[in-house]
Amino acid sequence: MNDPKVTRRQVLVLGGLTLGVGAVTVAGLGGPAWADSAAADVVLIPVGASPVAVLPGVGVQPAAFPRQLAVQVQHAGADLPAGTEVALTYDPRLYSPLPAAVATAGDRRLRTTSTITTDPRTTLATCTVTLAEAVAAGSDPVVVVGTAYPVLYPRDLVVGPADATAAVGRRNVKPSGRRSLQPRRPGTFGGVATPWGLEVSGVWSRYEWANGKRWYYFPVQVTLQSVGPGPAPAAVSFSVALDPQVVRNVSITTARLNHKVHDAGVRLLSHTRTASLFETRWSTTVKLRSGDRLDLGLEVRTRKSAGDLRTIKHPSVGLIDMGNHVTQRQTGHTSMSRTDAVWE
Repeated sequence: MNDPKVTRRQVLVLGGLTLGVGAVTVAGLGGPAWADSAAADVVLIPVGASPVAVLPGVGVQPAAFPRQLAVQVQHAGADLPAGTEVALTYDPRLYSPLPAAVATAGDRRLRTTSTITTDPRTTLATCTVTLAEAVAAGSDPVVVVGTAYPVLYPRDLVVGPADATAAVGRRNVKPSGRRSLQPRRPGTFGGVATPWGLEVSGVWSRYEWANGKRWYYFPVQVTLQSVGPGPAPAAVSFSVALDPQVVRNVSITTARLNHKVHDAGVRLLSHTRTASLFETRWSTTVKLRSGDRLDLGLEVRTRKSAGDLRTIKHPSVGLIDMGNHVTQRQTGHTSMSRTDAVWE
């Protein structure tokens, strides 16, 4: 099936994906179009970019998976006849298929059809792309069927992720020479580790002016929750960004760890004040363990506002200085903000 929404620019981008190292040769795709099967050997080359890290669970090193579900089909010996099938098998917990698979040769999109099936025994999905036209020898098409998508907590720990593979063959003939698409595992992914994650939430208050016709929200409590299973590798730090036209000063007045008063060692690291931004950055001495909750009370002093404001900086609170950890879970809640102020 062809997707008319794919533009020429997208075809150029898809055709320019980085080729991975390593290949496998698939021989014997004979038939009228390939009279000399030895000259018609097909080589499958993984198409790579920066790999994505997958967290399989506790006490396991992060795994590396291809960012794109894609493969290049090299065929220097002969044309690829219409009806050639390229099948990519993948773990549906990790990948989202394109609305329609895309095959390109240079800057040209090829006519194809595609189907997706699921193996009831393994639960793995296979996207089979069938060429609806012959492809001249040496054109080496790139077939793209999907991309990795970020899996958010609590489904982000994928136990036993299955490798992505590719195979090529003729219509109605079981493909042979299956090729793994797995990239080399970067050393930066580290060794055996325990995933960890944090969520930011809080309580907002509203400052009103102009007889209640204008208002602005600011945080009065920031809650930092550890979702585990491992502890945070660093003490919690965060920033509070507000509009200096409305807010004069911010201070942290209380701290409670797991609902008990606690000396969190809160310290103002730095602040920035411009005409459009008032941001304070804070550190604590608390390394949150799985299930821990740190509640911080804020005192926000506002300015007297009379009329309309020309612009507004919407309030936000977010984690900072937690490090670039591969094992950090994607909670989707590492910051909070509001965009419902009325200022003019």
